[in-house]
Amino acid sequence: MSSTKKPEVEATDLLAKFKLNNKLPIRVESVAKSLRIEIKHERFDDDLSGVLVKEGTRTVIGVNSSHAITRQRFTIAHELGHLVLGHEGEVFVDKTLRSQAMVIRRDGKSSLGIDDEEVQANRFAAELLMPKGLIAEQVAKTLGKKSKLTPDELVQALARTFQVSQQAMEYRLTNLGYLIPG
Repeated sequence: MSSTKKPEVEATDLLAKFKLNNKLPIRVESVAKSLRIEIKHERFDDDLSGVLVKEGTRTVIGVNSSHAITRQRFTIAHELGHLVLGHEGEVFVDKTLRSQAMVIRRDGKSSLGIDDEEVQANRFAAELLMPKGLIAEQVAKTLGKKSKLTPDELVQALARTFQVSQQAMEYRLTNLGYLIPG
């Protein structure tokens, strides 16, 4: 069942709560730490980006350490989205976990935009890592310095500033109306 919470509002509130809404790049691991969530970097199969494990009072986000840092940052933000938005996972039994642990897995399907909770977690992650207001500021600042940037150069520059993948930045700029889908 989808959450009734608004992903962008929840992400914005979280950034304000921890006073991170004007510092780039957003320190997503600090957000997790402030929420008392452990981050574990582990090697997973390549098609698994991360997992969110809720076990009693302990919450752990497992991140695929073989993925690029930019992807790891998005995975952490995505898993935080599942938690903050109140999504429930499946029961997952593993020798390292008790049978009552709740696990939400992020795999290749999450980027397809099919599952409502995955879409919500992606929207949360995008707003957390690339807040709308900071995107507007950085677009103006970047274009002010070099008004003859190509769309690709703008995406590359902003992806570096926000420490996200070029693909994530391209989606974000398109969704915010800065780029016209090609």
